[in-house]
Amino acid sequence: MPQHDASQTLDLEIAALRVQLAFLYAGVEGIKAGFRHDQSRDARGRWDGGRGTVIVTRVEATGNARIDARTKTLVDVVKEIVEDLGGGSGAGFGIQVHLQSARAIRSLDLPGTGRHGVEQSFSGGGLVRYGLDGSVRTDVILRDGRTESAPILAVWDIKTGRARLSAKRVADIRAALNVGKDVPVIEIHIERGVSVKSVVFRWM
Repeated sequence: MPQHDASQTLDLEIAALRVQLAFLYAGVEGIKAGFRHDQSRDARGRWDGGRGTVIVTRVEATGNARIDARTKTLVDVVKEIVEDLGGGSGAGFGIQVHLQSARAIRSLDLPGTGRHGVEQSFSGGGLVRYGLDGSVRTDVILRDGRTESAPILAVWDIKTGRARLSAKRVADIRAALNVGKDVPVIEIHIERGVSVKSVVFRWM
């Protein structure tokens, strides 16, 4: 086998292992957060709400293949996290979804996002200390490169429950990152029902 083919195969195997480890780690954290053994589970041991699993109910593509592919990856991660978390509601559930999704996404070390393009704070077009008063927090960003100076291509915002991405919030994000309307701000919204959970994502 040519050396470059062997190297490419090894890279793919490493990437697959990273995904498995990320979800395994998130699953362990989910147990710590409150795994209930009396809940109905599917064949993989994940909560199914009594029937069904997470369903993607609405998709709004941006038309940019790179951004839309990243959205799919992020939705897959969030779906796994929500299914592994099982029951939950309110602010506590939302916090766990954010924390564990962030851990899993960092573990994947995705191109253009890496380990640092998750849960960041911005103000005046630059990165600032996370949670700094007056700054704007982003869940995930995609850059055209791995450095902090690389242009931002897209932003993702994870919402749970009744929280939604408003036009004002989108404007605040773009102002803090100093990007124009050509940079999509994409919402990944998780709704919990008694028997099903759904993920909706849209962009503005």
